[in-house]
Amino acid sequence: MNIINIGGWYVGNTAILDWMDGFEELAFIKGDFNITRLEGGIMDMIAEQDVDNKLAYIDIQKKQCYLGAGRALKIFVGRYTKHFLKPKQSPSYLGHFSFHTTLYKFLNRYENLLKRSENFDEIAFWQSWLSTNPSLDSGHKRYKHTVYQNPFFYDETFDGHKDIWPKLFSPYKMIFVHRDPLDQFSDIVNKGDHLLASWPRFHGGTENMHPADRFFTISKKLYTARLRMAESLTKEDLVVFSFEDFLYEHERVTNNLKEFLKIESKRDINNRRFVRDDSIKNIGKGKDNTKAAELLRGKPYIMQELNELRYKLINHPLAI
Repeated sequence: MNIINIGGWYVGNTAILDWMDGFEELAFIKGDFNITRLEGGIMDMIAEQDVDNKLAYIDIQKKQCYLGAGRALKIFVGRYTKHFLKPKQSPSYLGHFSFHTTLYKFLNRYENLLKRSENFDEIAFWQSWLSTNPSLDSGHKRYKHTVYQNPFFYDETFDGHKDIWPKLFSPYKMIFVHRDPLDQFSDIVNKGDHLLASWPRFHGGTENMHPADRFFTISKKLYTARLRMAESLTKEDLVVFSFEDFLYEHERVTNNLKEFLKIESKRDINNRRFVRDDSIKNIGKGKDNTKAAELLRGKPYIMQELNELRYKLINHPLAI
């Protein structure tokens, strides 16, 4: 079973993922799983009908495997030489040498099948590659589920993979986390991401907008997407909750989340990726962010409409 945590743009899902990392049933693939959703990635290869274009994508990805393996090797050497005395933290999936070597092998097989014009199930082929990823999380040897963060884009921002990701990641469960839009925008501003508009599959159509309106436009799409998807999923497939409830009502929400994920083990007390007290400090920060307030000045409709959409998630039948 794949567990898909697909975010809403600085809504606090990282804290939930850090908490999930402490259970032996869950193999955690750290980092946004962009290899499947970005230009020239796995789902673009599957979607592409022209063989020559597919082969061009393969060539690009094989070169990236060489570069990625080299970077991963440097990270590994640095962890055990230059940073030997520092606490060891698991790198993202891109920091694993084996990720790149395994992907390269699959790309070779894929290329050979295409060149021989053989008929084969491309979804099944790439699912077999996905099944190799849990081994990247060596801390969870008894895993039942694999956790992916943002492996696809919502259809509302990019619909080129809408018929592919449900098959590729099947069977799956999904987690939707939502958060106070003001705190959300505050974090985006603090990170400088309100100025970014260069990612067509996410920022498309907002390039010339005021930063606050760009946030508003994208956030509306993300809320709309989650509400649409929630209507076609069941309580066995999807769970919805707020970042604030996860922290303030931690026991209640996590008990429900453990039941949803079929987790029976206790969380590893030695896993310190999730620190509740640290995450709580991020609640309510937006009201003191003068830079965010200045960007929102004269635009009361932004928070009004986003809070109305959030209210629908809060009261959705699948919310806990």
